[in-house]
Amino acid sequence: MEWVNETLVREFVFLGFSALASLQRLLFVVFLLLYLFTLGTNAIIISTIVLDRALHTPMYFFLSVLSCFETSYTFVIVPKMLVDLLAQKKTISFLGCAIQMFTFLFLGCSHSFLLAAMGYDRYVAICNPLRYTVLMGHGVCLGLVATASACGFTFSLVTTCLIFNLPFHSSNQLHHFFCDISPVLKLASQHSRLSQLVIFTLGVFVLVIPLLLILVSYVHIISAILKIPSTVGRYKAFSTCASQLW
Repeated sequence: MEWVNETLVREFVFLGFSALASLQRLLFVVFLLLYLFTLGTNAIIISTIVLDRALHTPMYFFLSVLSCFETSYTFVIVPKMLVDLLAQKKTISFLGCAIQMFTFLFLGCSHSFLLAAMGYDRYVAICNPLRYTVLMGHGVCLGLVATASACGFTFSLVTTCLIFNLPFHSSNQLHHFFCDISPVLKLASQHSRLSQLVIFTLGVFVLVIPLLLILVSYVHIISAILKIPSTVGRYKAFSTCASQLW
């Protein structure tokens, strides 16, 4: 009778920087400085928008929410990565890995759909300027953010549940510095074709749908701008879209 090792994986070991052991302290300083710069930049953006009443418009509202998502996204990954750069044992619990994956997927997917909402905002501003205040009222803006968050929540919940319901009985060595989908899925003892198909389909949906919505919005925007007779008018119209393109 052949015995199979059925020991459940209770924690994962990160191997993302194992090949750079001699440079980990230097990497810690570099990543810390970049992280502080990112936090400072987003804090300036959010505080400026909140304090300046002239910026209390839908476009800057979406920018502030986008900055909040980006800041929260880094909180999920970077602090743990910085700690691991100085730690001897670079581990994360099974539950902690699931929570990390769910959170960064939720924020990342919500970010993508929020970009689509910003594209719609610019479309309304350029193509329907007289109805802009009606079509992009405060309730509509909150609804778009809630919809983007709901899409991100649904994708992250389904994906995380599918992955962490798979059996993990073999290796717990994760060749990454955080719990991303692909490296965690490679450690699963068995792969369900259905679960992989669902994860792939949802991933394509999250990437393609916002991209298509943004492209459609900007096709209409560019078409409307090119119809503006004056060069100054076209420049002003393009400048209103610069924040999202940046």
